[in-house]
Amino acid sequence: MEPFHQIFPDAPDPVQTLTLPKKTGTIPKGTYGFIECYCTDPGCDCRRVLVLVLDLKMKQKAAISFGFDQTGPMDGPYLEHMRPQPGYAPELLDLFVEALNDGPQWPERIYRQYRAVREMADGKAYRGKAFPKPGKLVYRASPAPELDALLAESLAGLIASGRRESAPAPRKRGASGRPAAAKGRAQGESAGAAAQGMALLLKRYLKLGNSLSGGEHAALQDDLRQCLQGNELAGEELAALLPALCQQSPEDDERIDAALRLLFDTLDTLRLDLERRRPAAQRQMERLQGALARHVFLENEDLDLCAAVSHILLQSRVEILPVLREANSRMMRAGAARADLQDEPGEEMMAGIARSLESMGLDSPFEGVEALLQLFALNEPEVQTALIAEMLGAENPLLREISALMLFHPDAEVRLGVSRLLPGLEGSSIAPATLRRLIVSRNWFPEEIRKNVDQAITAARKARVECAPLVKAAAVTVHGSGIDGTGAQSFQVIVPDGKGFLSCSILLKQGVGVTDAFVVPLANKRELNGFLAMLKEEAAFLESTPEHLDLRVCQALADGVRQGRAPSYWLVRIAELLGCDRWQAAGFDPSRELEQLRAQIASLFPKLLDERERLSALEDSADWQVCEPMFSSWFEDDDLLDREIKASLGKRKTLDQGAAVERIRSVVLEGRRAVWLERLVLTTLLLKSSRKAPVPWYRLFHVAQAVADAGTPLKEIPLMLGIAELSFVAYLERARSDGSAQRAAS
Repeated sequence: MEPFHQIFPDAPDPVQTLTLPKKTGTIPKGTYGFIECYCTDPGCDCRRVLVLVLDLKMKQKAAISFGFDQTGPMDGPYLEHMRPQPGYAPELLDLFVEALNDGPQWPERIYRQYRAVREMADGKAYRGKAFPKPGKLVYRASPAPELDALLAESLAGLIASGRRESAPAPRKRGASGRPAAAKGRAQGESAGAAAQGMALLLKRYLKLGNSLSGGEHAALQDDLRQCLQGNELAGEELAALLPALCQQSPEDDERIDAALRLLFDTLDTLRLDLERRRPAAQRQMERLQGALARHVFLENEDLDLCAAVSHILLQSRVEILPVLREANSRMMRAGAARADLQDEPGEEMMAGIARSLESMGLDSPFEGVEALLQLFALNEPEVQTALIAEMLGAENPLLREISALMLFHPDAEVRLGVSRLLPGLEGSSIAPATLRRLIVSRNWFPEEIRKNVDQAITAARKARVECAPLVKAAAVTVHGSGIDGTGAQSFQVIVPDGKGFLSCSILLKQGVGVTDAFVVPLANKRELNGFLAMLKEEAAFLESTPEHLDLRVCQALADGVRQGRAPSYWLVRIAELLGCDRWQAAGFDPSRELEQLRAQIASLFPKLLDERERLSALEDSADWQVCEPMFSSWFEDDDLLDREIKASLGKRKTLDQGAAVERIRSVVLEGRRAVWLERLVLTTLLLKSSRKAPVPWYRLFHVAQAVADAGTPLKEIPLMLGIAELSFVAYLERARSDGSAQRAAS
């Protein structure tokens, strides 16, 4: 939420003020400004305003949430519970409500400003439903919904869903971190066949099965992208298929799982296109989430399907749009009504949640977080925070452990809300295991959250809570993938577990942070060997070292702190399994690393710094993208690339490869030289940590040194020139695919 006059500094509308010549009730005399704040998130039509009441010293005296449509308890007006409210804030709320009811001027201005913000944020005319006419509605101050009906409904809906025979199990994921993908392309099915629709793609996902194969999966995703680009209603078609499958064959788990894999890949494709600023991606995402809201959450009564779709949405890391949150809330309220649970006391609600987790066979707080997120993570953040507050005070120790792990909630607003709850707890109520987790992870958060975590740690220590010890560090093996063209990298850490093993997966993204983490059990040595063979064959994983893993995780944590992001709660579990308390957010300096590498070479193998060796390494780099899988995805692919290639046309009607590649090199790659330098240095360190590196690390060091030298043109570095050329080839392939999809759809 941003103040209107911060969004539009030159706006003519004045700030609404109220001057009290004398003390009124308990409100001191003075002038109060009502600052209207609006959501600027693209695609969000929440139809509400946050009004901050400030005195002349710019101190906040009230924060009022007001929804325009007055259709539910979230519309208010009410005092926003997540913001400080002085003792006379309720009286300021009453004055605000009186002003709304007194005349049309203020509501009309709020509607006008809301429309202007939406048009600015979305880049198009506002086409939402008509606003209520002033005078038609009579506004009344209402209590904040956190402890009112919404919390009870959410809890009741949660228990109702837990009373089903079983909850949807978390889907297994492959080495890439994505849900297990289809394997193989069925014979006789062309790449362009996907443009015929989602139903055909679903048949192929079902036919090709559950196992992961990198090349075939990539081909299937290409077909999916064609389908999305060639058919604006593809998301609507997929959303309609999901409940239809459950109704036709509720016991056919393979068909439903195939549809969920297709949904994950669809969301993943659209998320990547949004990151690459593809023009149509936002519209497609809005259509898909709107269709899921209608078909899965509103027109369907299968709570297991709703939970499974929620889980996929969380796994895909897409932004949840308001239309889905509202649909989920309505579904929860309906479920609570059917179960006749609305009036159940809070203690019974907590006991009901505990019974639900027990019925699912969950005794780990990490699995408990995953199960609860499936069921209520689409609710409004303030409702989730209120539920977590109830869980923090529950008698059940498992619920308290789960609620503390909600510090890693995917929604930033919930994370901050949970951190603000922790210092208010009695120190003695913090379990030893929770204290250890807070200590291990405190450095993983931005300062605003970290200070609250530190207060909770201090309170627990004053209450003499004994921190649970970490396990003794096990002998582990570390396998790391190369960094791909998007900056993503995966690590698999193999930990002995009785007669079997655990594969601890950590996914990192350059400049973003730790994007995912999870643990996959491997029953025996045979499963382990098959898993390792798959890593080597399909993802070019190299056996690395714990020290290199530490460096990369610490760097990614620092990236996440800068971005205001938090890693998955499963990273805490992985730290516990490794007996690790050394992961601290620590920045990465490529220039300093290069200096240290140069010093090591000079000390041990000074001849490797000869000019002849340097020139030989640069020359050899021309072939790496063709010969070495870990470099094969090194190309640019986003909207900037598209624009620069089109700009290279000039007045010509056909593309000239030389002109396009030069434009990519001089504009796109040169503008991202620092990003590529970091990628080169990180890959050099990965190669150095591996005993069987496909390229000697010191040769990639020479390439990184050349990129670090701003005086060396990128066209003189064969690897960088190859990246520009491969980027152009990828653009042509995508353009041809897009064209074939469009023709097939026309």
